[in-house]
Amino acid sequence: MDKNGILWIKPIEGSFVDLVSLKEDDAINPELTGGKKVLALYDGRANFTITPEARAFVRSGILNKSRIATAVVTDKSFMRILVNFINIFSKPKSPLKMFNKEKDAINWLNSFKN
Repeated sequence: MDKNGILWIKPIEGSFVDLVSLKEDDAINPELTGGKKVLALYDGRANFTITPEARAFVRSGILNKSRIATAVVTDKSFMRILVNFINIFSKPKSPLKMFNKEKDAINWLNSFKN
């Protein structure tokens, strides 16, 4: 969490993201957020591997249940495809939008503050 109340999520360069690691991430979020819904910035610019089971978990929308809105910053085609798929077919309960620039993502997230 940063000083502006945005939860930053960034995979480690070269990491292997599987279902277990995503579930661990989901379990620790309430500790980071105090159990409140938050704005989230997902930095998808690192190169990492995600298993099919982990992709299905992301598409299920489970990770969005604790978010007011999620901005995804990416320059990766597979991330764009995944986010578009989620928006079209999974219909997330909170807004989810892609950005090329971190600054634009933060400005969009800040538009959700009361």
